Amino acid sequence: MSQFSRRQFLVTALASAAVASCTRQNQSRSNISTTASRIVALEWVYVENLLALEIQPIGVADIRGYKTFVDIEPKLAESVVDVGTRQEPSLEAIAQLQPDLIIGTQLRHETIYDALSAIAPTQLFNPYPDSNALSQFDEMQQTFRAIAQRVDRREAGETVLRQMQDTFQAASDRLRSSKQNTRSFILGQFNEATPQIRLFTDDAMAVQILNQIGLKNAWKGQLDRFGFNTVGIEAFPKIEQASFLYIAGENNTHLKQLQENPVWKGLKFVQEQRLYPIGAETWVFGGPKSAQLLVEKVTATLTEK
Repeated sequence: MSQFSRRQFLVTALASAAVASCTRQNQSRSNISTTASRIVALEWVYVENLLALEIQPIGVADIRGYKTFVDIEPKLAESVVDVGTRQEPSLEAIAQLQPDLIIGTQLRHETIYDALSAIAPTQLFNPYPDSNALSQFDEMQQTFRAIAQRVDRREAGETVLRQMQDTFQAASDRLRSSKQNTRSFILGQFNEATPQIRLFTDDAMAVQILNQIGLKNAWKGQLDRFGFNTVGIEAFPKIEQASFLYIAGENNTHLKQLQENPVWKGLKFVQEQRLYPIGAETWVFGGPKSAQLLVEKVTATLTEK
């Protein structure tokens, strides 16, 4: 592939995509028979899953973003190639790597499925299922098992999931003994792009993870596909009895401005010092390793204060 010009590549890919389109309905996205070893991951959660299974992908979408927001071991190798953004990955860059498997999400990559399939067998997962059919937390585990099977690491995958559950149990015991499991919580996330705050709803994987260790979510906003509502300061007085767990950078501009707001200062969780930072690099849309890290950070901040 490396000797192809951009034009030659696009012509070849589009021609192959036409063939792939005819057979697409017969191809399973979660049960491709051969074991994959050269894998391109177009979403960070699947990068994390591969690393948890001790497999380095050959290509990843938005490596800089992954390294900024996903703080798990093992780390991504320096040899891994960046293949563009998660929303618009480079088909040419992917093809030049000659992968034997591409993993992406239905949300971002459904429209380019045929072009991706023309390059290599492609699996698309849906981390945001209908909550009436499958929770985000259950989907995460189901997809992790599917990837483990695809790369012939099923036993290793079950070990990772057991370690996650062991972490949950230890955290639950620690919170119970410290009596920190009796108060409800809200989970918020700040970013620099907007002064508004994400509050996570009951259908969010992060909330479902914290439920596993005995914590109860006080935010009862409208359920959302992505598991959060975007709110302003006016949303907080009705939930001020809860403890506020939050994700933010140390120098987040909007958090600093909020701390000077009279309404914020008057909230009970502020006055009673029930504010619990869990770090900007806490990724709440990840796999088992991110779930463990979330629980470890929440448990530490609740019991050490």
